[in-house]
Amino acid sequence: MVLELIFFAGLLSGVVNSRSTNETRKIHNLPYSFIPDGQRPLSVIMSFVGGPIAITATVVWGFIYLEWYIVIALWMICGAICRFVIEKKFAFPLDLITLFYSDIFTTVSAIILWVAYFIK
Repeated sequence: MVLELIFFAGLLSGVVNSRSTNETRKIHNLPYSFIPDGQRPLSVIMSFVGGPIAITATVVWGFIYLEWYIVIALWMICGAICRFVIEKKFAFPLDLITLFYSDIFTTVSAIILWVAYFIK
């Protein structure tokens, strides 16, 4: 049960982070591979590791550990929570420091899930 909650929290963090980055890109009319001005090298590295790599690692863990339809359903639920709750209650897109901590949380969640998987 704890691993499933970590999976959901990590996936939600990754979905919110990805959505916020995409909204920032659309607002400023930037290409998909943009790097925001003012980001330090650690932030750029974490946005790459915490974004596509951590989300992919989390989803692959979900397909291995959980049933495939649960992963798809949770991904859609995370998208709905982001769209209808988080975007409405918070200033969206999120600022760079919030995205940085979200990247760290997503990465740590993916690491915890895979370490727990290999320890069992």
